[in-house]
Amino acid sequence: MIEQTRIITVLRSGGEYHEGHVERLRKQCEKHAPGVPFLCLSDVGDPLLLHDWPGWWSKIELFRLTGPFLYMDLDTTIRGDISPLLMAAQHHDFIALRDFNPKERDIGSGLMAWRGDLRRLYDEFAKDPAGHMAACRSRRWWGDQGFIDRHVGSREYWQSLVPGAVVSWKKHCRNGVPSGASVVCFHGKPRPWDVKELAA
Repeated sequence: MIEQTRIITVLRSGGEYHEGHVERLRKQCEKHAPGVPFLCLSDVGDPLLLHDWPGWWSKIELFRLTGPFLYMDLDTTIRGDISPLLMAAQHHDFIALRDFNPKERDIGSGLMAWRGDLRRLYDEFAKDPAGHMAACRSRRWWGDQGFIDRHVGSREYWQSLVPGAVVSWKKHCRNGVPSGASVVCFHGKPRPWDVKELAA
């Protein structure tokens, strides 16, 4: 029997994001994926972040948890049915975004999924967090996604598995969100709550 995919996000308090952003994403998930469990890995709740890894590095703690999980950054916006993404998470070891700047790097970590045990990523990072952070500061190997890219091995990409369902606000939405897009990914400014038609 295939276990149900759960949706998860991460909140590191004290920065740009807060509980209101978690609730915004939770409500969108309840609307477009009713009945699917929603979790927030945070330093103030359950499940609890165990480390003080700053900013996006907190996402590495996700890999303490065995899938299937569908992970979304807090600035993700859901516009439609995400059941194809939830189903894909049950059938692929690891899925990431094909980075929206493909000439610079391979993967984006704003929308990920994994179906089994990827704890080896967490364990590897935990051996030398400062060293891994220092090694992921170039355009090619940038941040948490640079670390994941180096260590995860084989991967699938959302853009190949669910064509047209996942888009970038900056790259694809100059004339509005394309028909058929169920997930809009944000990277940098603006944030979705700064965009009038997506603020809710």
